[in-house]
Amino acid sequence: MIRVLAAAALAITLAACSAPESLKPVRSSVGKVALPEAPPPPLVADDPIMCPADVKTCPDGSYVSRNSNKGCAFARCPGETQP
Repeated sequence: MIRVLAAAALAITLAACSAPESLKPVRSSVGKVALPEAPPPPLVADDPIMCPADVKTCPDGSYVSRNSNKGCAFARCPGETQP
């Protein structure tokens, strides 16, 4: 009995979900127009650069990290002159 009721409920559900022929879209060759081009992708904001988290050991034993403002180059060691 439960199988019959389950089958009937499934049949009713499937019948209700399918669209009748009068509501299905009609495929025709009329009005075949090329779709407009998609808009260009959004511009990337100038977010700060993410540099690797490694460090450089300086001659005096201190450490310096990378500088994102200088293309991820290591910062100068204390007492180091500009090259």
